[in-house]
Amino acid sequence: MRQYSRLQLVILFTLLFLPCVLLATEKEHKKQLNLLRERMLQVEKSISAGKQSKTHEQQALKKIDTQLGATAKKLRKLKRQLRQKKQHIKTLKQQQGGLQQAIGEQKTLLAEQLRAAYMMGQQQRVKMLLNQQQPDRMSRVMRYYDYFNQARIDNVKVLDHDVLQLKLVEQQLRGEQTELAHVMTNQAQQNERLMADKKQRKLLLAGLAKQLTSSAQTLAELKANEKRLTNLLSSIQQAINDIPVSRQQNKSFRSQKGRLHWPVKGVLRKRFGSARKSGRYDGVVIAAREGTSIKSISHGRVVYADWLRGYGLLIIVDHGADYLSLYAFNESLYKDVGDWVDAGASIAAVGLSGGQRNAGLYFSIRKKGKPVNPVRWCRTVRKGRVG
Repeated sequence: MRQYSRLQLVILFTLLFLPCVLLATEKEHKKQLNLLRERMLQVEKSISAGKQSKTHEQQALKKIDTQLGATAKKLRKLKRQLRQKKQHIKTLKQQQGGLQQAIGEQKTLLAEQLRAAYMMGQQQRVKMLLNQQQPDRMSRVMRYYDYFNQARIDNVKVLDHDVLQLKLVEQQLRGEQTELAHVMTNQAQQNERLMADKKQRKLLLAGLAKQLTSSAQTLAELKANEKRLTNLLSSIQQAINDIPVSRQQNKSFRSQKGRLHWPVKGVLRKRFGSARKSGRYDGVVIAAREGTSIKSISHGRVVYADWLRGYGLLIIVDHGADYLSLYAFNESLYKDVGDWVDAGASIAAVGLSGGQRNAGLYFSIRKKGKPVNPVRWCRTVRKGRVG
């Protein structure tokens, strides 16, 4: 009976059982994802049921912000397609130029070969065969002659192949140029829609400003918004408590304190704990250019990606051990509930959703729902700038 070493047995065991382990892990991930999405749907339903009646302007603002988010997301995809198409067209044109040059060189070579063959004469081979005076020389010349003919045949084959390849490349190029024109048309249409929606949102904001005619009304609105967020976070925490977040490279979120990258580059417009009409800021507001990509500060799983009154398009990432990071006022959301994100992954774009008048990002870190100062968790702030 054949004897196996311990290493061979380990390898054999791995080959036999690893597919089963991977399949079980994949099934468990799918189960967790479905469970998370189901619970987040229940959270959404409970929030909707508990909301006070919104004004027509607030309902319209949510609709416009959501439309703007979807359009901006489409535009991002189209821009990526546009870059890819242009790069592919550039590559095809380079191939086209190379093939055209090769075909030109092959034609020149064939012309020289044909001219040489003509000068040798059509009867040259017959004359050499009839010439018996110098058999060694004749044999050598015949080999040269055959080599010359074979080289000509090979060049013709190469030429035919390159001509065929050129036709295929040119056909591909025409197709890519047609698709490029389609993408550019689509992009122009989406841009027009985006501008129209932004104009409509501006009018809506003016209407909302008229409704809040006193500082007391503004304060009440701010407090109501904060209460909505607190209730949302509480519901999310309860829903995800028993759905663990996998660690990346065994690094816990807490172990990265003071070394996390900021989600976006910009100026700290509002600092944590600074005064506001409703009390104190429970996060920071970073002024940044509209459309700037927002990055996740650490590995985690998206547990919320929707519009919330007062915060606009909001995305929340669960980092495990009761830590959450929040990103609001977004122009667009790039991720959905259940998506896993790595540190530095683009998850949204800076915007003005939720009724903001200046582009920026509301960013907050929560531990068991309670806010902590992002400045203590992220890298050094230099002259009021982050990132």
